[in-house]
Amino acid sequence: MGSLEFIKSIRAKLFIFFFFMGGVPFFTLIIVGAWNSKAELEEYARQISLMRSAMISEHVTELVEKNMAVLHSLALTSEVINFVQSGDEAYRGVAEKICRETNAIFKDENLLALTDRTGQQMFRTDGSTLVNLKNRAHYQEAMKGREYVTDILASMSTGKMIVVMAVPVLNSAGEPVGMVQRNFDLSAVQEFVSMLDDNNTSIIVMDRAGRVIANSDEIIGIGTEYSTDNAYRVLLDKVYNSNGVLDWEIDGVECMSTYSRNLQTGWMIVTVRSYDIIWAQVYEKIFYGTMLGLFLLAVIGGLAWMFSSTVSAPIVKITDAVGKIAAGADVEEVKVEVSTNDELGQMAAAFNKIRNERERLVEDLDKVQVERDDFKLASELDKLTDLFNKTTMEKLCEMKLRTFNENNLPNVYIAFYIIDLDHFKEVNDLLGHQFGDKVLAEFANGLRKVFRTNDCIGRFGGDEFVAIIDNLPQLDVVRRKAEQIRNLAFNLTVEGKTKFVTASIGIAIAPFEGRDYETLFRAADEAVYWVKNNGKNNFHCKYLAENDSV
Repeated sequence: MGSLEFIKSIRAKLFIFFFFMGGVPFFTLIIVGAWNSKAELEEYARQISLMRSAMISEHVTELVEKNMAVLHSLALTSEVINFVQSGDEAYRGVAEKICRETNAIFKDENLLALTDRTGQQMFRTDGSTLVNLKNRAHYQEAMKGREYVTDILASMSTGKMIVVMAVPVLNSAGEPVGMVQRNFDLSAVQEFVSMLDDNNTSIIVMDRAGRVIANSDEIIGIGTEYSTDNAYRVLLDKVYNSNGVLDWEIDGVECMSTYSRNLQTGWMIVTVRSYDIIWAQVYEKIFYGTMLGLFLLAVIGGLAWMFSSTVSAPIVKITDAVGKIAAGADVEEVKVEVSTNDELGQMAAAFNKIRNERERLVEDLDKVQVERDDFKLASELDKLTDLFNKTTMEKLCEMKLRTFNENNLPNVYIAFYIIDLDHFKEVNDLLGHQFGDKVLAEFANGLRKVFRTNDCIGRFGGDEFVAIIDNLPQLDVVRRKAEQIRNLAFNLTVEGKTKFVTASIGIAIAPFEGRDYETLFRAADEAVYWVKNNGKNNFHCKYLAENDSV
């Protein structure tokens, strides 16, 4: 067979077809995979950076809460209160002993001090000169009855950069008569940040004034203001009041930064990673992928040749037999032997198999119907919370009202609730939309426990939920359910965080406030706005408010 005839042959065409079917998609996958790898590595870098930020934030919160808990305990000690309030030297010995023993719990060199209502220090565990703190922000905050964590400031005794935690000392009337404070050395945060450093990511912790508390590689001096020649000034200006991810350049190098704010202190945690590191990993994957691809391409070529020869063999036999018949050969003299395991034999077996498996095909059709029913059910539910969506809730409410109006039974009511979560936008802004989704899902789980199985609960979108209770024989249930919903929102706990949302609840009752969906929805919506305008975290029903004895 000549080269031209070979190129025209079925075997050659099949070989080319199988080779390109295996090779071209593979190289396409290498190219697409490289870009996907970049996206995946970027996302991985973001997640690692955000995880580090979260770990640092949690560490800072733990340090602050540990110190605050001890300071609160000390501020409640009667000996300390008597000494700070009266200044009587008779109380000094016991008060100083308690302070020293309390400070020893931490096993560090940090100062603990007592200050009276004038701002004058009365006692310091380090024995240094007592100073007046009346102009210090933490003293002023403590005298307002608030606990406070300062930004970076210079110690009046040592000159070192510190953070101060202050707790007010209150008299029996609950009035501030002084404060107990503890200085916090920044080295504890610096050590933790250095421990998380992986040489690929820079980590910076800043106070509310933009001064650096700790960093992973000394890109900024601890405790200094950023200056005009500081390459990170642009970053600090951009992220001072925000949280998220930022792409920017440092000395011409493209970098990715994540930034978040610690809710306990207001400190900003920033990570910086160069895109050169990400691209180096992408190029490495492309190189090894190409090497593997060339090897597999050779294997695909061999398999394509073998497969094309196997597929074309019975076709060549049939073609030769047809050619002999066309040339005048006797049909009986032409024999075509085709193995029962080749494509033609499998085709015949396939037809028989289709006939024999008719019953299984019917079962498959039944499965398709079940899957279609499941799909229909899924279309009725809110994807995030698995509660009914707005369209389904409207239909269910209209159906229940139709039954209610047809039966028209005395002393049987329907309660329509609209529930709006307060402060949900702040949760999304401060903790992220993923945390916000968890809040909505957890609140939905709580609503299922509040209501009966046959009650209808749905999500209208955003942070708005709706519930319908029918066949109510008594109206006291309406108030009880509303109070349970309010407590659910107020005590909602997600990832160890609580008391970040409340609920404003509007209620309409049929038949007193309407017998159709539009009227009840409008009445409940107006009740929600009443709650929003009157302090939130409550429920309101116009009918119940006008009939307090009900």
